[in-house]
Amino acid sequence: MAVKMIVEGKSDARLPVAVKGTREGLVFLLNERCPYEDVRRCLEELLTGDSAGLFEGPQVSVAVDYGDRQLTPEQARELLMVFLARENFLLREWGGNTAARQALHGQRPSVRAMRQVIHKGTVRAGQDLYFEGDVVVVGDVNPGGQVTAAGDIYVFGRLRGLAHAGVHGDETAIVAAAEFSPTQVRIANVVGWTPSPAGKMSTFMEFAYLTEDGMAVDKMQYAGALRSKEPLRAGGDRDGGQSVREGDEPWAPPL
Repeated sequence: MAVKMIVEGKSDARLPVAVKGTREGLVFLLNERCPYEDVRRCLEELLTGDSAGLFEGPQVSVAVDYGDRQLTPEQARELLMVFLARENFLLREWGGNTAARQALHGQRPSVRAMRQVIHKGTVRAGQDLYFEGDVVVVGDVNPGGQVTAAGDIYVFGRLRGLAHAGVHGDETAIVAAAEFSPTQVRIANVVGWTPSPAGKMSTFMEFAYLTEDGMAVDKMQYAGALRSKEPLRAGGDRDGGQSVREGDEPWAPPL
């Protein structure tokens, strides 16, 4: 079968995209050493070009791992949309060092990596979505909308509503977005507000995380250092606004 030849053939470390078949479905490994344009072009040719028919058929679970590559918000959206455009692809995992990659290398996947959900679409005012694990939102979170997760929250769009990560008390959780302009951010039981939004999509993602002094906001490129327990620059890349722990004297923005 032609598909089997593609997904189970010998991998070449120089190839921009490698596809592996597992019991759970397909794993796309995006070569972090190749230029982004080579990866994007290869992926589009694979899924929308002459070879696209090889991936036709019943619904299949798909995991995408881009390794240590630092994607801009626009690059991440471009790649995500290539996968989401295929109706029979059920995107179950997206990121670097995913559970799927760990399993391929014989490692036991972390609990956090195993519990990720991809949500496609805008979270509108009045909607309150809850996820048991990490969530990747491909779309905007509008003012009045809320996303709550037991793990991390990643928004590949505009975060202008409320985001509550680590809702069960996980203080290592983070909230990240392409445009970081939330009404309110909560991590575990810490509540934070951000300064007035810039009103435009940034060229890099930003994320909120907890420090000993409260909540800070930094560029997404420093998230790896946070998880590996390497020192982050004190205070974050920009002012993370005010933050308090629930039960403390509440803070309100000045009128």
